[in-house]
Amino acid sequence: MRPNHCKLCNQMFDSPAKLLCHLIEHSFEGMGGTFKCPVCFTVFVQANKLQQHIFAVHGQEDKIYDCSQCPQKFFFQTELQCVCGHPLYQHTESAAASVQTHKH
Repeated sequence: MRPNHCKLCNQMFDSPAKLLCHLIEHSFEGMGGTFKCPVCFTVFVQANKLQQHIFAVHGQEDKIYDCSQCPQKFFFQTELQCVCGHPLYQHTESAAASVQTHKH
């Protein structure tokens, strides 16, 4: 796998941070241009502001998506799909509730 490559749209990025910001944007496609923190539900109008918030406020223990193939955890399902590289995933009940919240 190429580093900093989005598996969802094949776009390349020059840093892991830019890829993560892009994956956050994928997570909220069709949501009206707002980005909600999956942990505390604070809303942002820019994906990079949500990314900064997550790094500043939330830690590893707050990651809600668990890979079923390895011990890695993620804040967003799109991270799991693109970064982890495993086709299957499991998520906690709180993540399922978060996904349902994001669909509305």
